[in-house]
Amino acid sequence: MASDRLTTPADEERLKAYLNDLTARLRGPRRRREEVLTELRDGLHHAITDHTTAGLPEGHAVTAAIAQFGIPQAVAEAFAGELATAYARRTIAWYIATGPLVGIWWLLLLQPHPWRTGLIALLAAIPAIPLIIVAIAAAAGTFATTGRLMRWLPEASPQHALAATITIAALALAGDVTVIATYLRSDIPAQVFAVFAIAASLARIACSLITMRHATAIGAPRRC
Repeated sequence: MASDRLTTPADEERLKAYLNDLTARLRGPRRRREEVLTELRDGLHHAITDHTTAGLPEGHAVTAAIAQFGIPQAVAEAFAGELATAYARRTIAWYIATGPLVGIWWLLLLQPHPWRTGLIALLAAIPAIPLIIVAIAAAAGTFATTGRLMRWLPEASPQHALAATITIAALALAGDVTVIATYLRSDIPAQVFAVFAIAASLARIACSLITMRHATAIGAPRRC
């Protein structure tokens, strides 16, 4: 952050109110929001310094700097796409990381020896497999079109990235509900694996519901 400080408390309050308004309008991962706010705060202080160096009184310099940056709504909209994509990538990475951890419990419980059975038997034991395949494809595609591979592939828009996030969360939720229902309908004896598998799926169901709500809120237009 710039070391320049305003000497007028009223000017400090005006700047603080502007940044607080902007903070309330930024939606996305906390770390990335903090980085954006730090950049904006530094930029405001540098702009104020430039204006005062040019001869403007301090109060007028604050007004000019804020006008230069624009109203909080416009500034937040300028960063909305970047923050939405960051949220989508972080959330999808979480699903990629937790997928195998949850899946291994259900595999050990529902089909401990999958290599000894055919594909039909495996699908009958774990009917959520098609959902998992679709979710993996959606995650891989979104990561590829929002990261470094964008130089070779068409870039996914923030709205498409959020839509993919909602889709993946919905598929994960449906998959977790499916495997829990499959186990409850089966005649598999109660095992320790069942406790871990059900607990992991219930936790991810809750996270999927929260993810769908947050992703929808981030993608929704925000009124002034």
